[in-house]
Amino acid sequence: MVGLSSQQAGYSRLVGVLKIALPLTALILLSLVFLLARTIDPTQAIPMADIDVQERARDPRLSGARFAGVTDDGAALTIITETARSDPNATLLLEVTGLRLRIEGREGEVLSARAEGGILDRGTGRFEMSGGLEVQASPGYVLTTDALSGLLDSTLVQAPGAISGRAPAGEINAGNLVMRTDSAPGSGYVLVFGGGVRLLYQPEN
Repeated sequence: MVGLSSQQAGYSRLVGVLKIALPLTALILLSLVFLLARTIDPTQAIPMADIDVQERARDPRLSGARFAGVTDDGAALTIITETARSDPNATLLLEVTGLRLRIEGREGEVLSARAEGGILDRGTGRFEMSGGLEVQASPGYVLTTDALSGLLDSTLVQAPGAISGRAPAGEINAGNLVMRTDSAPGSGYVLVFGGGVRLLYQPEN
């Protein structure tokens, strides 16, 4: 009984010491956390932000917009943009940047174009492209021009100004270009150059 009482007394002293030591240890650790924590200045994050929130709120834009559909004559039309901004005065009118156009005809014809910017007018069913414009069309046309326009529901693409570049037979220069449905049934689409066409023939070796 004497030995048991000694053990109980030792256990009681240990418990008493732990009741004092543990809270002190926790308090010391908590103090160290606050002392070592780095002070954060919320104003430092503003200059590093990639997006101006206030400007985006005033000028809302949609990033990576994609428009796809099938024209009345069966061609697959796809337009991809980097950004698209709606006109506050015309909800169906979009001003876009980084515009890419692709038209795939039923007979395998392909026309693709890239431009720095443009307009998509879903109200009138038209699109416009301008700035750094490059056009590629089968079979083997690689062309440049200042502006391109067309329809969203029918296969009709026009370059109203001068256009030049590489054709299957050589170098070509023209005053304008139209891609449209061929009048002959089942003939697919044709590229029609106009306005003083000049072709520098380069025969294959």
